[in-house]
Amino acid sequence: MKRNKHLKLDQIRIDLARRILRTRTETDTIHEALDRVIETEAERCRKRRLFHQMLQLKKELGPMPEPTSEWLQWARSERTGKR
Repeated sequence: MKRNKHLKLDQIRIDLARRILRTRTETDTIHEALDRVIETEAERCRKRRLFHQMLQLKKELGPMPEPTSEWLQWARSERTGKR
């Protein structure tokens, strides 16, 4: 839904945003800036959910044993290709 809005905005900020976003019009600049804010918040929420899922999984798995020297040697050989 589109509505006409009459806002008092800082022209310097609009011009700077327009250059950064490489948009043609001021309206496009405002729309793009709003889209980016919305996308950034959605990504932040996704990361927060993932982090909490990882914490929950860690809690369910319990303490993990420390890697043994044999495991470390195997991991290094996998990484370097030397066996």
